[in-house]
Amino acid sequence: MASTLFASQQALASTSCLSRPAGLRVALPVRQVRPSFVVRAQSIPGEKPQAVQPINGDPFIGMFETPVTSAPIVATYLSNLPAYRTGVSPLLRGVEIGLAHGLLLTGPFIKLGPLRNVPGYAEKAGCASALGVVAILTVCLAIYGASTFQQDTPELGVKTLSGREIQRDPLQSAQGWSSFSAGFFVGGFSGVGWAYLLTLTLPYYS
Repeated sequence: MASTLFASQQALASTSCLSRPAGLRVALPVRQVRPSFVVRAQSIPGEKPQAVQPINGDPFIGMFETPVTSAPIVATYLSNLPAYRTGVSPLLRGVEIGLAHGLLLTGPFIKLGPLRNVPGYAEKAGCASALGVVAILTVCLAIYGASTFQQDTPELGVKTLSGREIQRDPLQSAQGWSSFSAGFFVGGFSGVGWAYLLTLTLPYYS
């Protein structure tokens, strides 16, 4: 019995030696395990704070207010311009703006016009060109007023950000804009005439 068991063990040992040479090992394919992770965004409770928000929470209202335009010095300067003086009638506002435009337009036309080197005609041609520009601007103002202020009584009133009602500017109406255009026409022609008189009377003008 013992001899039979010993013989079977030797047979198994010889078989294993024949099947696998000594000093060699079977290399099994090793799978490389890569670390994997999933990135998930954490939900923030509540709404995300926004630096720029629409006025009154309505995104359909256009607003061009910036830190520069809303600065006190800029707001004071803009409120003193003739177009934004709500206490002045639209007619007087148009006259003041027309005077400034007529006076300032005449100089470039005189000095840079095609007849600038012709003595005696440079001033007349420059003033005529400035009068033409004033007339064109008056027509443009009239067209703008006719297309914009078609209804004199607006459906919605004017309110501040806090909800306080304010009086509507009389310029923002068909009648007010018509008066403004007429005042601009008269003021523009007066400004051109005043500039022409200055070219004739100023001693240092050449």
